[in-house]
Amino acid sequence: MYLNYYAQRGSALVIAVFVIVVMLALALSMARLLSSSAQTVVYEVQGNRSLFAAQSGLELALTELFPLDNNSADCTAVSAAHTFSGPALQGCSASLSCKAYTATTPGAVPLFQLSSTANCVAAGFLTSRTVQIEVRQ
Repeated sequence: MYLNYYAQRGSALVIAVFVIVVMLALALSMARLLSSSAQTVVYEVQGNRSLFAAQSGLELALTELFPLDNNSADCTAVSAAHTFSGPALQGCSASLSCKAYTATTPGAVPLFQLSSTANCVAAGFLTSRTVQIEVRQ
């Protein structure tokens, strides 16, 4: 049998281009998957930092609301904001609010609602968490 080599010219080129396009698509999808995975990890870490900053803000507010040398609690003693300078919470700040509730029944203890909203910024990523607690004197 006689093979016609001139009729088959260029078929390998079409197969090579197809293989290159498929490999390029596969490489781009893997790069996108890795990028989104890295971004997810950054948001998870930043979210934890925001949560810890909000909890730290509440702990600072509790020490201001209930100082060791004073028996009376007042919401005016609570600072409105805290900025953290330690290496773990660098770039984080917490804004605090305190609301006092007075019970209508005689002899009831006063209740306080503390709220802390923390924002952390790092490398263009902004995360925010809010934590609330209610305490009584």
